[in-house]
Amino acid sequence: MANDPLQSLRLQMLNDVLPVGLGAVSRLRSARAGELFNDLFKGQDGVANLRQDGEDDARQLRDLLDQLAPGLGNPVVEVDVEVQSRSADPSGQGEDLQELHERLALMAERVARLKAALPADPAES
Repeated sequence: MANDPLQSLRLQMLNDVLPVGLGAVSRLRSARAGELFNDLFKGQDGVANLRQDGEDDARQLRDLLDQLAPGLGNPVVEVDVEVQSRSADPSGQGEDLQELHERLALMAERVARLKAALPADPAES
């Protein structure tokens, strides 16, 4: 994953700061400034309350930004993908296939013996 400080800051602003800010604005609009200040002084619990109040508005704003430019409001998060090959088949399918091949070979051998045991068809001569 690329360590891009601007992208990290942008993600933190959109996911953490925006909901808290919109929650604070919502409280100021609804004349609940006293609750806003109480939550600010409560520390982490108060900030969590503000984030919860502003999450719906933040989601709507991020969706609006995505409509303007895809990835602007809900940016794609980079991930590292590693593929690990395994020598043994944990599902057991390899063993099942081997058993199937053995049974098919046994059936083919039995069919060949049956054909050899049947009398020759006079119509074929």
